[in-house]
Amino acid sequence: MKPIRLFLLLFLAFFYFENSTAQTVNSKLAEALQHTLDSMHQVLNIKGLGASLQFSNDAVWAGGSGISSISPLDSIGPEHAFAVASTTKTITAACILQLVDEGVLTLNDSLHHWLPTFNFINPNITIHQLLRHQSGVYDVLLNPSFQPQMSANVNQIWTLEQIISTFVQAPVFQPGANWGYSNTNYLLLGMIIESATGNPYWQEFETRFFNPLGLDSFSQPAFNPLPTEVAHLWLDITGDGIVDDSHYLFSTWNSFFSGVGPAGAYFATPSDMARWMRACMSGSLYYPATWELAQQTISTGLPGNTKYGLGLMERQYLGFKGLGHGGDISYSSSVIYFPEKDLSIAVHANDANINSWALSSTVIALLQVYLDCEAAITDISKVSLPDVTTLVYPNPFTDKLTVSIDLHGGFGEVNMTMTDMLGRTVGLSFSQNDSFGKQEIVLENLESLNSGVYFLNTFLDGKPLKTDQIIKVNE
Repeated sequence: MKPIRLFLLLFLAFFYFENSTAQTVNSKLAEALQHTLDSMHQVLNIKGLGASLQFSNDAVWAGGSGISSISPLDSIGPEHAFAVASTTKTITAACILQLVDEGVLTLNDSLHHWLPTFNFINPNITIHQLLRHQSGVYDVLLNPSFQPQMSANVNQIWTLEQIISTFVQAPVFQPGANWGYSNTNYLLLGMIIESATGNPYWQEFETRFFNPLGLDSFSQPAFNPLPTEVAHLWLDITGDGIVDDSHYLFSTWNSFFSGVGPAGAYFATPSDMARWMRACMSGSLYYPATWELAQQTISTGLPGNTKYGLGLMERQYLGFKGLGHGGDISYSSSVIYFPEKDLSIAVHANDANINSWALSSTVIALLQVYLDCEAAITDISKVSLPDVTTLVYPNPFTDKLTVSIDLHGGFGEVNMTMTDMLGRTVGLSFSQNDSFGKQEIVLENLESLNSGVYFLNTFLDGKPLKTDQIIKVNE
């Protein structure tokens, strides 16, 4: 790791961030991040790594290191998508939590309320227990016959009900008595989504998340075309201990992708994964009370003292709380959001010789780059700005919002905008020159805004001055 730290020191003396409104990444930061990714690629000694960061100003950096394929020679770049494996569970959980907010279901609903009875599955298991892996249900992917049957006819499309009926075995423990990771929990949640909405789970994901957030690379290969550029998977398929280019074998395995579905079937680019995890783990997709419940975690015994909530993993990275998920499906992924920094980091590998827990070292290395650069800016770039007080009420709001601005002293130009999680202006856009004193602006007819988190951004002469978080609640 010493070469990474030395490289950073060369930049810190003259490093600065771009204006946050530009939504671009400073070239020095981008260079330091790419150097770190290249260094970690060498340290891990694997075929390829892809990574991305999304910052609090919505800017995204993405990079790649290593190879996708040898014939033809193709290096990993920001455009390459990876299988994200169990990170898919964050999408399934988000859909369930939104259905809770909509009053369609509750976390205390039992399986028998939504699904038919299955052998070996207690019908009194609750949605809450499924989300937090406390159901005790046997993991169907551990069934010795699962992979052989998935390989027997790679073009077969399995329903979730068929998978559970065919491969489930006796429970591991009684519901609520312990914690035990089981992919079956999220297959059952996918079935509940379909029962509650009348739509396939993957269509719900597209309608609720991928289309509104502009996450164009997300794909479930059993039902959607794969992205144009996919990082080839390197897996030992001959048994000689050497990984082989397995792309054409793996990418057409529709039986497997339909079988693991809402538990781990999706592909996406690292940049879209970073965007997704920031939107998801910032709580912007749910009512505040629902998000608080989602963050109530339980000890797991997993590496890094990892705890588990409702579709999320929590652990410490360099002293900062990280929320997100990892996953392994020969590809590996680790995608983490850091609430204190409003920063998300996505790291993906296309080599079966590494797992998601080992990718934590790359998450930590990229986080350290960010922290070092941030510290340098804090030390040398403090600016004395005039005092501006903003009060936004009611908060949460429904159809009307009042913004009270108290300008303590004369100003040049004051600008205010209201933006969504993607930085798009959605409501207020206010500009005034030579402002002074207290002013109130009433915004009406906001019923059309979706529920979620928005930001009131105040700028002085084009420079970011203050941001207030506001919450929209639809009645």
